[in-house]
Amino acid sequence: MPVISHATLLDFGGGIFEAAGVPADQARTAVGHLVEANLMGHDSHGIMRLPIYTRALLKGDIVPVGGQKIVRETPASAVLDANRSFGIVLAYHAMQMAVDKAKEHTVGAVAVHHCSHIGRLGAFPPVAAEQDCIGILMLNGGGRFTAPFGGTGRRLPPNPIAISVPTESGVPMMLDITTSMAAGGKVEVYKARGKPVPDGWLVDKDGNLVTDPQLFLSGEAAMLPLGGPSGHKGYGLAMMIDAIAGALSWAGCSADPPTRGGSGYLALALKIESFIDVAEYKREVQRLIDWVKSSPVMPGFKKIYLPGEIEQEIKAQREAEGITLEESTWANIVEAGGLVKVKAPEIG
Repeated sequence: MPVISHATLLDFGGGIFEAAGVPADQARTAVGHLVEANLMGHDSHGIMRLPIYTRALLKGDIVPVGGQKIVRETPASAVLDANRSFGIVLAYHAMQMAVDKAKEHTVGAVAVHHCSHIGRLGAFPPVAAEQDCIGILMLNGGGRFTAPFGGTGRRLPPNPIAISVPTESGVPMMLDITTSMAAGGKVEVYKARGKPVPDGWLVDKDGNLVTDPQLFLSGEAAMLPLGGPSGHKGYGLAMMIDAIAGALSWAGCSADPPTRGGSGYLALALKIESFIDVAEYKREVQRLIDWVKSSPVMPGFKKIYLPGEIEQEIKAQREAEGITLEESTWANIVEAGGLVKVKAPEIG
């Protein structure tokens, strides 16, 4: 499998997006998001998505950010019709818009519908944390492939949630989870690598646990909610995120079909200074971190990790050593470049 530097992927991917009609600044934002996902170990949300986005851009299913409309607005909130805007780019805009409102009114909430895939949710709440706010993003998005607790039908999306808070170290603490056992893209990664998915992820129509990724990708199996066969808590969280992100965003809750196509999200920001001095807040968070990390570790674990800390370690390693891609993934990216006449770089 080829190992490619993140700088090479940034240049090549950015060139492809620009050639597909995306303004240079938006192209940099989008490809930077994808490559960062790879750097942090989330290959399912990384550069493998570039060919999908490129084809959608060429077909007009995705358009550059700029044509979105404000449907409803108050000083502390807004509802945006994304109007097919490039999802990744608009999600940064929506989170910043929530932060700007929170700075003025303590709370900022921006809901978005008619948006394309927004990538890795964990990239967006840190935008708030880096500005001394708490950031939260909830999405009723992705394909409806998750079974409800006790069921076998594909009824809910992975309905992820991401939360970030500032810390004394300057690196925000960040949680990014799906309410399904995994994101659908992770199944695609297992398929690309010719491996079965972990046991307890998938269930077929008869209620049997299965591990063949093709059964999921063909629609013959559903993914279980977070917690697997005992996933009533993951299912409950998924339902609540759907009711909040789906309904408030006007996208519509999960149904067949949803009101406005689904994949709506809500970006929230809370101004810390309205509740407590920022420095004191960060001291409290540090006390929490120190207390939790003082726990003895179980056999097989080298240390207690904070939410998001593993990603930071992987990022440092991959920045130094490069990003490993499947042959099929690299071939698809090169093919996407060919569609817009951008030549692939030479790789070792």
